[in-house]
Amino acid sequence: MTLSLYLQCVAMFVLGQAAHLFLVKVPSIKERCRAANKQFTWKEWWSCDWNVIIGTQIIGALLIIGLDQFLHWKPTVLEYVKWFFAGVGAFGSTIAMAKMSQFEKSINGLVDIKSNVSDTVIGPTNTVKETIQKAEAQGITVEPTPK
Repeated sequence: MTLSLYLQCVAMFVLGQAAHLFLVKVPSIKERCRAANKQFTWKEWWSCDWNVIIGTQIIGALLIIGLDQFLHWKPTVLEYVKWFFAGVGAFGSTIAMAKMSQFEKSINGLVDIKSNVSDTVIGPTNTVKETIQKAEAQGITVEPTPK
């Protein structure tokens, strides 16, 4: 395996992770923040989850360092190895962020508390329509969160 191919694998891994973070994860987190009436800031997100993002980069480095042993075992994999790293970058980031994101845990906690407060004020509900009706019956004006 050439140095060029190693560098391409590194690039594919990083780009796979970046594609996941910028096309899937960050928009999803922004939407959850909007629903919780919480302002999303890159600084807060990074300060909560930098370890997960860097940790997946370390896993990628471990895979690249051990790649030569895998290729000795299955040399035909060399034809697809760049796409393997793109997939591992994207899906590894997906799994790591789903399991270990402190920022998302904080948003979920905020939504949980707000939901409990709502249930205390208007009573438990199961649908958006029912929630709006019960809130308006108590004199609470319900408006969607602006986008």
